[in-house]
Amino acid sequence: MPASEPTLHFASTSDGWRVALHHRPPRGGGHRTPVLLCHGMGSNRFNMDGPARASLARHLVRAGYDVWILELRGAGRSHRPLLRVPRASWSWTFEDYVQHDVPAALHRVRELTGRERILWVGHSLGGMVAYASLMTPAAGAFAGAVTLASPGMSEIGDEAIDRWLALRRLLRLAPARIRVRSLACAAAPLAPFIAATAPSLLRDWFWHPDNFDVEIVRFMMRRGVEDLPRSLLIEFARWYEARRMTDRYELFGFADHLERIRVPMLVIAGSRDRLTPAADLERLFERLGSSDKTFVVAGHASGLAHEYSHVDLVLGRHAPDEVYPLVTDWLDARRPTS
Repeated sequence: MPASEPTLHFASTSDGWRVALHHRPPRGGGHRTPVLLCHGMGSNRFNMDGPARASLARHLVRAGYDVWILELRGAGRSHRPLLRVPRASWSWTFEDYVQHDVPAALHRVRELTGRERILWVGHSLGGMVAYASLMTPAAGAFAGAVTLASPGMSEIGDEAIDRWLALRRLLRLAPARIRVRSLACAAAPLAPFIAATAPSLLRDWFWHPDNFDVEIVRFMMRRGVEDLPRSLLIEFARWYEARRMTDRYELFGFADHLERIRVPMLVIAGSRDRLTPAADLERLFERLGSSDKTFVVAGHASGLAHEYSHVDLVLGRHAPDEVYPLVTDWLDARRPTS
């Protein structure tokens, strides 16, 4: 039986965007603790609310949580009203997520639920914006945060990425909006062929073979990929080259002040993830100022039956049985009482 669609709400940012919040309340009431889920770069709500069993959102609903899935600007149903769109509407950076989208979403969820503090679960970019937001006044709205494959950029490095980064100056010649969505959608029928001809690409960067499910991959290529702003790609390339996440003026390093983070934290890394390697996440974890913090490398070394890469931490074949319970068990022990 197909899952029902979540209820759509919007949060208005101070710079004119309306970011989407998809609401899944718990059946039968539950304890109704609000948890805000946030997707990775180039994706949308389906990153956290995929097809069939591949939905961390619905898993949390069954555990009694009041689930809200945020779509950052430019993703899914988030939009900027046409009359207010400037020429540079596709020129945002990481700071815009932190300074505008996250505070607006937190404010709206607090307003709609009546709860002062909210739990956060973010995959990849969705966890990175949590790290940065926890160094701002918005930190008071967090009861705790879970990040999955969310790097600090200090230990990121790979020969394959180096080859792509050599071409990064060509990005400045690209259009402001990199249209990835239509390309992914057109290539969706080729998912089995891609898996057969480029197994190392999938294994090391997205899905470990243990967790590859062609139907989930095809679904995500059709519905879970979003266009990207050139400005954001340039920013990430700069971070990779410098091994440091900084603001647009290179004055503040988001990962330089991790000791400021005091809320409970669960950091999960994929054992076979070359895109955001476990060594980078472990170094970030060690610098967190939280007295209550947990680090898990999802894979055989931590007692799991399967290895994990990057995307399959939330959308892998076995993630509902092995990774999702890690998240719910940790959240259950840290639910705010008010």
